[in-house]
Amino acid sequence: MYHTEQPDDNLAAINSATIGTAMPVVILPDGQKVQTGTVAALLINIRAYDELVSGSNPDEGKMNEMEARMAASLPVLKKVGIFQLFTPEEWTQGTSAGRKFIGELAFKEGA
Repeated sequence: MYHTEQPDDNLAAINSATIGTAMPVVILPDGQKVQTGTVAALLINIRAYDELVSGSNPDEGKMNEMEARMAASLPVLKKVGIFQLFTPEEWTQGTSAGRKFIGELAFKEGA
């Protein structure tokens, strides 16, 4: 099980490393702070995860690292309402292992 309530600094570091630049934090109308770049970083990480697991012998350590990176995005995805736009069930449909991972994690966490 992944702990998805990670510090914002960790998510900022993940997003910056994935996207290649530092991204700012914005404040939503309700006062919540959100790390920008999270959805972009997630899409990049999903693509990388899909490529990794499609291989004949995926590296378990790399898979765990990618899963942790994707799981770190979950609190922001919840805050911005992504699971109202695309339900966890919709995330699990199709052939993308990364999307399925996020959908199953969101479902487990009650998103």
